Amino acid sequence: MPSSEEPEPPASSDEAPSASASASPEADLTAPDGYAEALSTMWGLAPVPCTQHEQQLINLDDGTGRTEDEDNGAVQEPGGAELLHWPDTCTGLGDYQLRALPNTRVGLLRADAPKSFDSCRAAAGTGFGALALSERNDREDRGFVEGAALCSVTDKGAVAMAVIEHIAGDAVDDVSVSGPLYVWAAAP
Repeated sequence: MPSSEEPEPPASSDEAPSASASASPEADLTAPDGYAEALSTMWGLAPVPCTQHEQQLINLDDGTGRTEDEDNGAVQEPGGAELLHWPDTCTGLGDYQLRALPNTRVGLLRADAPKSFDSCRAAAGTGFGALALSERNDREDRGFVEGAALCSVTDKGAVAMAVIEHIAGDAVDDVSVSGPLYVWAAAP
């Protein structure tokens, strides 16, 4: 194949990458009026051994997570986080739950839905109750699958789309989840 027909590499590494093929090749990261261009980072859920008695709080403004002492799903200080990932029973492996925190706007954007600002903002208003991550059938029935996204209108007014690109683990393992996070910050 002549070199003139080879695809050119991206012009710059600081450009926001497009969503991966498993997430949605047609992701539209266009920012509407009143919002900044979508920033791209990564997000994830990584369970710790239950014996450490910790729960993870995830802030979808930037994808950061922090831990605090586990309190049976109660949160001591949300600190801007939208999601809680905690061990439900601590009787063995595979007992982690994920839910939106109270007074947050979080919902699930299904894998077959367009990945865009408007669809994500609309999905954020649908709610996201507790989900047993180790229950594959429950995850699939609720649409928490690779290619779907957790969407939120954050406490800072940003619209965040946390794409579920990778799910590892099952009923005998603690499940981890990761993928790209796109955040449209509200313009000042």
